[in-house]
This record gives sequence, structure tokens and C-alpha cells, in this order.
Amino acid sequence: MKAIKTLFAAASLSLAALPLQAVHAQSKSTQNHSLKSPIHLIHGQAPGGTTDAMARLLAQELTKRLNVDVVVETRPGAGTTLAAAAVARAPADGQTVLFTGSGHSVNASLIPNLTFDTAKDFKAIGMVAATPYLLLTTPSMPVSNVKELVSYLKQNPDKATVAVTSIGSSPHIAGALFRQKSGVEMELVPYKGSSAQVADVISGRVPVAFDNIALMGPHLEAKTLKPLAVTSQKRSPMYPDIPSMEESGFPDFDIVGWFGALVPTKTPDDVVAVFNQVVLEMKKDPAFIAQVQKLGATIMPGGAAEAEEFVQNDIKKMTAMVKELGITLK
Repeated sequence: MKAIKTLFAAASLSLAALPLQAVHAQSKSTQNHSLKSPIHLIHGQAPGGTTDAMARLLAQELTKRLNVDVVVETRPGAGTTLAAAAVARAPADGQTVLFTGSGHSVNASLIPNLTFDTAKDFKAIGMVAATPYLLLTTPSMPVSNVKELVSYLKQNPDKATVAVTSIGSSPHIAGALFRQKSGVEMELVPYKGSSAQVADVISGRVPVAFDNIALMGPHLEAKTLKPLAVTSQKRSPMYPDIPSMEESGFPDFDIVGWFGALVPTKTPDDVVAVFNQVVLEMKKDPAFIAQVQKLGATIMPGGAAEAEEFVQNDIKKMTAMVKELGITLK
């Protein structure tokens, strides 16, 4: 397997080291716009993770293509809603952008008394990338595929414990969906982060997990974790030998983490059009595509219109799924 650990570390370090005022190389198609320095690109995750790395990639592209300074701000907390609230109440002039992901769709139905409307207070300016999750087991688990795992857990209910990252996260939803579709009464154990979760799965304390594919490379290479399936409908280009959940006998199993950029809903169309052009251009750039792939993700096609449709549909999909799966914060 590829040395994903090295690639991810190099990508994260290089992005973290990017000056927030990057080299200006303005695109011809975006020379005339009203945006000024600085643009604030805000996300709700801790620094150093995949979301932060993706945000810095986008900031780099906006900076060089718009000839403005882009400042990445991290405002973690409350399931990313602190960051979303800050952008929702910001002036709708394009100077404040929310960089967010699949948790944004879940928050609409999972977190009560939000100070903003997830579906109505934002509009998308572009999707960046998507990444699936992995269904993993401890190496000592005597299974080699998902069918065998389900059979084993039915015969050994004391082993039916699944580690997931935080309540309402995409891995948590993947775990809840797996529980429903498999018919196995699994206990889902939420962790605050991937490190503690992975340690427990490696040791066998919790034998099964759903986790981010971008972070699992070193463990797969060292064979300290056993991958059984990816949660997207198609196999990941990163690990084409790992089957999808759908191939493994779970139709319509499609849980992916996505990354995209939103602005306050009243942002003028001409400003959205400027961002849209940048997004379309950067996703054709081989260097940008390569950086995204180093983070274990694949480019999501389309511009602002496609992004808006995707987000709205995902909010509806996740709202229905949270209700159907009985997911709560308790």
C-alpha cells in the first residue's frame, strides 16, 4: 500500500505552513470583483485535521485566483454550529465564508434551538471534495468480509460493540445504519476523536469501528487494523481492493463525508458567481486534484448550483435518516 501516512503528514504540514497571505496569481476570469482583503474562511473543526487541511487548500486557491488575502479561522464547538452561527449572522457580502461538511446536514435535525436555519440561512458556492469511511475490525477478529462479520456478531453478541466518532457524525450515522440493516443489536460507542478510538480497536477492547479513510493509511499498511468495506457506493480510488458496503450486501448504503463552502443566503448572485468560477477552475487544476487525493478524498464535480442542490438534498436525507435511526444527543 502507498505510504499514506507520509502523504497525509506532508500535505497537512505544507498546508498548515501556508501563509495566510499567499502568492497572488489572479485568474483572468475573476479579475473584476468587489471582494477585498481579508476574506474570512471559517470552519468548526480543530486545527490540523482533514477539514482544516481542506480549508487551507481552498484558501490557497481563493487567494491566488482572486488576488485577495484569505484568513482561515477555526471555531470548534457545539457540533460545528458555532462556526455556522458566526457566518449566518455575518454581512452577506462574500467576505465571510463557511467551510463545512456532512455534519452541517445532520445538525439541522439533531441539535435543538439553533440560532440559524441550516437550510435557509446559507447558500452554497461550491463543493470541494468527498471522502468515504471505512468499516474496520481488530486484526484478531476471525472475519474477512462484512457478511462474515455480521454472522460472527450474531453468534457472539458480546463482541457487537462499534466505535464511532462523536454522536451525529457521519461515522456514527454509518454505524447506526449498519446496525439497522444488519439486524445485529450493536452498541455504538462514541469517541471524541479518532486517536483514542483507533487505539481501542487495535487492542481489541472495541472490536469494530467506522473511521475516516484519510487517517487509516498507516494502520492499514502496518496491518494493525483490518478493513472490510468503504461506506461509499463505489470503491475508493485510494484503496481499490476494498469493496463497498453495497457490494458487501447492503444496498443503498452510501455515507460519505463531504467538504464545501457556503455563504449567507442574501449574498449577491454576482459575488456567488465569482466564487463559483474559482471553484470550477481549481477543480480542473492537476496540482489541486493531487493535493485533495493526498488527503484521501476525491473531487466533487460541479459549481454553485450543483453544490446548492446537493446540500439541500443532503439536509433532507440526513433529517430523515436521523429520525429513522433514532439518533439523539442523549
